[in-house]
Amino acid sequence: MRQWQAIVPIKQGTGSKSRLSGVLDTSGRMALMRQLAGHVVAVLRNCPDVLSIAILSPARPGGWYGDWIKDEGRGLNAELKRWHIGLGGSPAMVIHADLPLVCAADVSILLASARANGSAMATDRAGNGTNALALASGGAFDFRFGAMSRHLHTSQCPDMPVLERVGLVADLDTPDDLSFAESRGFRVEQACHREGLAAAPALHKAAMKFDQESRP
Repeated sequence: MRQWQAIVPIKQGTGSKSRLSGVLDTSGRMALMRQLAGHVVAVLRNCPDVLSIAILSPARPGGWYGDWIKDEGRGLNAELKRWHIGLGGSPAMVIHADLPLVCAADVSILLASARANGSAMATDRAGNGTNALALASGGAFDFRFGAMSRHLHTSQCPDMPVLERVGLVADLDTPDDLSFAESRGFRVEQACHREGLAAAPALHKAAMKFDQESRP
């Protein structure tokens, strides 16, 4: 049964994935970010528990016709709090846009765990961050994405399970992260290596399909 509201924060601009500058040029990194976001959106679209998908970003991504929330520059945690309050108590999930190995089963297990325990999260490979967070109710919650967010999130909900599934923990920020993902089958779209390309197509295709299937 579809009931979860999902939000995908996306960092835009030439500073995206700056720690990959030794591997990809600026255009390639921006295209990679779109490739990754497109993959995450497509996974959410194929998850039977997800009712709606919103993108949080400073500007509406080109080709995205689904829900969009403008990032007003107040910081990620403040923006997420505003969104969460506006849901009126609906189950909510935050998932990062740079998870190249995530699949629908990963998301479904995260949401099932949150339903059973009130909340659930997925950490990163280092075990310190938060790559996804699911809250089964609209009660007050202090989003603390950033350094040591795993501890800052679980300290609010002592019974919160922390998932360490490969698809959820493997984010993509550094050359080592890229090597880890590639060793498990991920491939950077060839377009991301080409100077001057504005965007990879994955986000646009997933967004348009989700928008069409969501219409009454």
